[in-house]
Formats: sequence, C-alpha cells, structure tokens
Amino acid sequence: MRIQHILGIALIVAGMPTATRAELMIGGYPPGASSAHPLRQFSATAQGAATPIREIAGAATQLNGPANVSYEANEGLLYVSDYWGQAIRVFPAFASGDVAPLRTINPPLLGQPRGNVPIAALDELIVIASNCCIYTFPLHASGSAVNRIRSINWGGGSSGITELNNPSSLIWLPTSDEVAVVDYDFATFETKVVFHSRLTDGSAVPTRVLKSAHTVNAAGLAHDPVQHKLFLLTYSTSDNVAFEAHVRVFADTASGLDAPLYSIEGPTTQLDYQAPDYPAGLGIDPSLHRLMVGIAANGNPASNKVVGFDLNASGNATPVQVLTGASLSPGTIGTPFSVPLDAIFANGFDN
Repeated sequence: MRIQHILGIALIVAGMPTATRAELMIGGYPPGASSAHPLRQFSATAQGAATPIREIAGAATQLNGPANVSYEANEGLLYVSDYWGQAIRVFPAFASGDVAPLRTINPPLLGQPRGNVPIAALDELIVIASNCCIYTFPLHASGSAVNRIRSINWGGGSSGITELNNPSSLIWLPTSDEVAVVDYDFATFETKVVFHSRLTDGSAVPTRVLKSAHTVNAAGLAHDPVQHKLFLLTYSTSDNVAFEAHVRVFADTASGLDAPLYSIEGPTTQLDYQAPDYPAGLGIDPSLHRLMVGIAANGNPASNKVVGFDLNASGNATPVQVLTGASLSPGTIGTPFSVPLDAIFANGFDN
C-alpha cells in the first residue's frame, strides 16, 4: 500500500474531509461550429456520462484542438499539443477554469502538432510536428522564434529512408533511448510502428520497425517502462459498419514480425463501436495501474467513449471504468492521459 493511501485512511479516521481521487484527463477537437475545446478531468470512480470534476476551459486558455497532452511530473505541468491552434501550450497541471497558458511554443515549423513527450532530465520536448516529422525543442522554450535542437525528417515517397509518413502516437523508451510512432507506408497504407534513436538528426534509417499481420490497422501506441511493454491499439471489421478495437501487447524490444505477448479483445471489453467513429488512442495511468482506450465520436459527441482496464488485463477482460458521451468532449475526444492528483491533493495527499 502506498504511503499516500495510508495517510488518506488516517485522515478519514480523524474525521477530516476527503475528496474523490481523480486521474483521467482528456481533450479533443471542437465541434464544427466552435473554435474552442476544454481539457476535462474525471474521478477515478466515475462511470458512464459522468460530470467532469475539473476543466481547463475558456477564451484565456486559447485551446482550439488539444487532442494530445503530456503530464510532466518534475515541474507539475501539462504540455498540450493544440492541433488546430498550431502550438504547444503549457499549463500548471492542477489549473482549473479560464486560465492563460504559462508559455506557448509556436514556431511556424511546428505546424499542427500531435503527440509530445517532455523529458525534464534532458531539458527536451519531443513533438510530432507538421503531420510528418519528429522535432525536438528546448523544454523551457517560449514564443514563435524557437529553434529545433534536432529533427527526424519526413520519409514518405520512394526516396525517404526514415519511414516517417504521417506519424501519430509518439512515445519515448528510456531504456533504449528510442522514440517510436504509429505510421503507415506511403504507397500501400500498411500500418507499422517505427522506432528511431532519440538522437537522430535529419534523415536516418529506423533502429527497428514492428510490422506484420499483428500491426494491421494500428491506431494508437502507449508504453509501460516498468513492465517493458508496448500497447498497440488496432481494430477490425467485417462490414465497415460494426468495428471491434483490440489492444495488442508486445515486449518493448519487439521488432519485425514479432507476435504480441497477448491481447485484450472480446465482447466483454466494450471496445466495440460503429462507423464513422474511430479509435482515438491509448493512455497509461501508472498511479492507478490502468490502461485507457479512447474511441472517438465522428460527428456525434454522444458516442465518445473511454474504456479503462487494469494494466495487467488480458483476453476478454471486463473494464474497470467506462466513460461515455458529450461530457468527455463537446466534439471529438483526443488521446486519454493521466494526472496523478487532483488540485485538492496537490501537496501530496490522495485517497
């Protein structure tokens, strides 16, 4: 049992007030009539169409399409990839309401950013930029004149060697010091996971590529550095109307035609969805030991869904949490992520 849990029990015994622990947060893309989208946080015990317990929202936030967000624990910050806003916006992790970002990183070469990885120990921020490339910026940069530290170039077309075409779902593997993304081949649209050394600058051959029948229709990627596992979100359909999402779990050293260690799939998982919805991405909550799967609405916010599993779940597993509907997003959800404490317990107490 964690020290925080013991302290939480002591507070209850003493008759002091407590609050519901919160972990999952999510952003997304606004509906067509809007140019704003909130970041919302939910209780760890919330189910169904639950009301968020906190949100970062309003004109001062400048958030337009915050679909990918990373929590940086060293300074307690959120690094928000604002896709439609073409910027990285940095907020206090426990901010609430209509608050302005602490910093904005928005050089023109950033374009529409997707996933990002802040690495405090290296003072680096790695970002999928311009829908094509992996750029590294100084972590504490600000403004529109920020220069790249490094870039891994687009590799589409017949002459590209980086195998980056339209990357998504950026992760960093500390043990091997590699970055990895979900991508697909330029001509054939075959999906794969592409790995590069973090120190790659310019055009270089990937350190490895995971590509086989097991990576077909790859749509999201997450990494557990403690268990050394990769979680790959895929999907299948027999009629292009009814779809089933799956999570393929690989060793984080997997390459080539390697098979998954196991999968999460089956009717009990509640990972089914209907067209035109699509898999939005994966998140890991290390504090609650959960895997979070996003299924994104495509025109109907009521069909947004986040399904949470124990991180060791396998097979036809029963979810521990299923959140649904427009309370997740007024438009289309992005990739779920976690913030380990809510603002009430920002000083280190949680229950």
